[in-house]
Amino acid sequence: MNVSTEIPLFPLRTVLFPGMALPLQIFEQRYKTMTRELLGSGGVFGVVLIKEGSETGAAAVPHPFGTTAVIEGWREAERGRFLLSTRGVRRFRLTRLLPPDPYPRGEIEYVEDEAELGGAHAGPAVETVRATFPAYFRLALALSDQWARGLDLPRDAHALVNLVAPLLKVDEEVKQRLLEVEPAADRVALLAEVLDELLERTQEEVIDYRRRKFEGFGARN
Repeated sequence: MNVSTEIPLFPLRTVLFPGMALPLQIFEQRYKTMTRELLGSGGVFGVVLIKEGSETGAAAVPHPFGTTAVIEGWREAERGRFLLSTRGVRRFRLTRLLPPDPYPRGEIEYVEDEAELGGAHAGPAVETVRATFPAYFRLALALSDQWARGLDLPRDAHALVNLVAPLLKVDEEVKQRLLEVEPAADRVALLAEVLDELLERTQEEVIDYRRRKFEGFGARN
């Protein structure tokens, strides 16, 4: 049985995944208050992608799934701002938004990430992602003349999605879909589908980039 837990919420234009590092600059008074309380308690807060509204000012409407985060490091900067090093911990489902006091709060239920790698449905998609992502990543880096060493990718389906999804050059709404899907087999299957489209598009971008970069090398005055 899922038990609801009340936590502070931080609506952002970014999707946070478990294990992902997220630096934050805190300057609004309501979130300064939240930060001080969290530093005192050592508690967690929830990062949720904004569906409607903005990061500052009036309360934003968030997506119904997010990730809890912990503060790993912090320092106070000029004008009372906080510079935080945070990291995602667990996925959750937002069951109810609570009135701000003074920062956003909500009741959540944690999403249990069962180990489903051994299932017949997850295995093939995991191997597809483990083969496709390194090829995509090398191509993406080539667009800025960078290169990557070999990647050690996990075989657990949830861990694989949580590691790979933040590195994809896709809209945050796509990443939100990858965060929300609950069964491991469905999550990694969606990731494989997204990667397949990205790989094809990035291959074309690299060909175009190299053509433009080298097109003048053979010209003569």
